[in-house]
Amino acid sequence: MARVRRDANLGSKDARAKLPARPEPYFRVLERGLSIGYRRTPEGGAWVVRRYDERTKRHSEQRLASADDHRDADGVEVLDFGQAQRKALSEAKRQAEAASGKHYTVADAVAHYLEHLRAERKTADDAEAKLNAYVVAKLGKLRIADLKPGDFDDWKAWALKRQKTRVHKPTKKQADATSKTKPTPAEIAEKQRRRKATINRVIASLIACLNYAHARKRVATRDAWSGLKKYRAVDSARLRWLTVDETTRLLNASPKDLRALIHAALHTGCREGELLATQVRDLDTQSKTLLVPDSKSGKPRRIPLNDEGVEFFEAQCAGRREDALLFTRGDGTAWYRVAILRAVAEACKQGNVAQPVTFYTLRHT
Repeated sequence: MARVRRDANLGSKDARAKLPARPEPYFRVLERGLSIGYRRTPEGGAWVVRRYDERTKRHSEQRLASADDHRDADGVEVLDFGQAQRKALSEAKRQAEAASGKHYTVADAVAHYLEHLRAERKTADDAEAKLNAYVVAKLGKLRIADLKPGDFDDWKAWALKRQKTRVHKPTKKQADATSKTKPTPAEIAEKQRRRKATINRVIASLIACLNYAHARKRVATRDAWSGLKKYRAVDSARLRWLTVDETTRLLNASPKDLRALIHAALHTGCREGELLATQVRDLDTQSKTLLVPDSKSGKPRRIPLNDEGVEFFEAQCAGRREDALLFTRGDGTAWYRVAILRAVAEACKQGNVAQPVTFYTLRHT
């Protein structure tokens, strides 16, 4: 830190008392682009700091603390000339370090990246869940400038062993049934594949997050994560689709609200989020299409329907307002992802449809 300066006009309260009161502070240069100032008023003086921003080519002023004109310096609210200089220099150093990314943590990068996604993309919620659970929990407190390739190797090993948090504790009957059922080698291998596939998606979000921080000049280099690679040959699961017989049993075992959603998926191949956002106005019987106004790509598209599909959607729309959602739960509330997962799983159980089946299976079908 630069040495504290001496000044005959500002160094003591007696010298400052002789200065005329004026709006413009009396400045003393501390170092290039940084000055300490004293603003004298009839009520008492205050220390201000003036900085020069190379990017904007402008000066900015900020009040630092009260001067020790009428009260003894306490080092916090009231400062003498030396204390004011030290505080100005200390804050200048802190701001320079922050601008250089020296103290920029992984958690900071995640927060800024999620702000960007919320403003520009549709994937903020999904990315937030992945990054908070797998990245912030392990790497969040680390400064990006200190990261080494080995940190990401350790992180991948930790993520592979990470235990998922149960939302609901299993009942004793469920726990006993699970403990008695020994998984087959194929089931163990599939579980490991799915875990690695999940980590691959987290890696994609993590790299995008860190690259965003680098693009915004918050990090000097990408060397630490340039070698972070995904697991190979784990992202392609065995495709599952329903036979005609399985589809019939699934529909028969589904409650009315879920049955309508399944019918819509089978007629269109739409994702669950796309169907849940559709309204009555999105059906066009003249062109025999269903408008998906908000697809995964962010662009609207029209799904062609056959005669059976048009008849189904017309029945869904009958007697309803143009802005009404086409698909809601039986009690009129909106569907959400966990509710659909549970409803499909229960329908598969009641209809004796072999798992694994998810709503996305209907898109394959």
